[in-house]
Amino acid sequence: MPENSKEFRDDETEILRVLHLHNPWWESKRVPSSKALPFKRRDFYKLLEELKDPKVAAIIGARRVGKTVLMYQLIEHIISNFGPEKVMYLSLDDPYLKVDVKILGQIFDLYSKYILKRPFSDITEPVYIFLDEIQTLDGWELVLKRWFDLDYKVKFLVSGSSSVNILTGGAESLVGRIHLQIVFPMKFLETIRFHMADEDFERRFDKVNWELREAFKIAIQKNDVAAFYSALRENANLLAGDIDRIMLFLQSYLLKGGYPEVVKAEDLDLAAESLKTYLNLTIYKDIVRTFKIRDPVAFEELVAVLARECCQRLNYSELARTLELKRHTLKSYIYFLKTAFLISESEYYSKSRTKRIRREKKVYINDSGIRNVAVGALNDYLLTNTAELGKVVEAIVADHCRRLKFDLEPASETQLFYWKNKGHETDIIVDMLQKPIPIEVKYRDKIDRKDLKGLLEFSEKHKTPFQAVITREKLDLSGNTVSIPLWLFLLMC
Repeated sequence: MPENSKEFRDDETEILRVLHLHNPWWESKRVPSSKALPFKRRDFYKLLEELKDPKVAAIIGARRVGKTVLMYQLIEHIISNFGPEKVMYLSLDDPYLKVDVKILGQIFDLYSKYILKRPFSDITEPVYIFLDEIQTLDGWELVLKRWFDLDYKVKFLVSGSSSVNILTGGAESLVGRIHLQIVFPMKFLETIRFHMADEDFERRFDKVNWELREAFKIAIQKNDVAAFYSALRENANLLAGDIDRIMLFLQSYLLKGGYPEVVKAEDLDLAAESLKTYLNLTIYKDIVRTFKIRDPVAFEELVAVLARECCQRLNYSELARTLELKRHTLKSYIYFLKTAFLISESEYYSKSRTKRIRREKKVYINDSGIRNVAVGALNDYLLTNTAELGKVVEAIVADHCRRLKFDLEPASETQLFYWKNKGHETDIIVDMLQKPIPIEVKYRDKIDRKDLKGLLEFSEKHKTPFQAVITREKLDLSGNTVSIPLWLFLLMC
């Protein structure tokens, strides 16, 4: 390696050599199979549509959630349809390149001169530039703004592991020039797609997914829970022969969550080690270093507390005292964890914004595998621990409710709520189509009416279209209360 960065900048041959390592398809005409994996998530098909839009496409999500694989799959598509020279990929956290704005400009010039063999101003057909881990480059948003405004036939696709740079600085500088695609860990339906990739998945499971979503939407619009229950019953019957396998997949999902590399890992110990690595990298590389956190030990303890108290209402003043932090510091730490896609918050349900702010919030760890490894519970014993399993199930239901809301109402906020009155509580409330839908999570099949007192009180008070109880196996309709097995509810989402 050159002795200093100036020497490296002056060595065009060395920069080109590294670029060829990042872009082996310039020689081989194909993406290595180890990089462009055959299984394609739904995010891939959404991003395919983005290729037609000149706006910068920003792929953001937690570390190791599959952003780079999506990039390589898109590159494979571009190579097949437009040619290998039409695409350049660059990992901006490559410690050898040490890319800054000046070196990036050199890289663009070298790509134009030696690969495209023409200036960008002369290009008539689009070329695609992929910049992975964009948040590591200071001033990236100004570079892309300048290139976008030049109106060349260049489409930029960037990725980031923390949303804060892209959603704040990037969004401000690139307003009207950027489109965000947030990538989450796999939801339950996607893990089944992964495990059953060679089977007739589309005809059965995709059909169930779309039919139940449509029935759910119509039930809200028309206050017709009976039709929704009928659709649930019919589709449960259609999948009767698959239920045993689905329950095995569900147990795995409850333990390991939806990170792609962990979904395919059969050994729980190896899955736990991978998730520990993801969590530590996220904490120390994406958060502690980025936000210059002075007390990383307290920050790590906060993550452990939030994992243990997942789905519980938290008093931030008491929590700050416990961790010996100032309250505003704690709130900042919570914000950092949200920007890294590790946690989500749920507010008290009220039409009054003031009441919502004043009441305690519930905190969820977004991925069950991350939650379990943070409390040392990624093992089969969890499946027999009713209290701990209940927390995991509620967090998964909350996560899938957000996704369902986003899919049915893409332009709306995906905020969830809870409700509490005189000791009775409703776990989850999702505002769907401008109506509140209350959901109680009872991952068992013996459920008494007193267990649903909060749910029924909320429904009566707010005149909801119907209310749902998520159970282990029970599928039933009683009045306006529909009981849905967890596996079937997750397939709908």
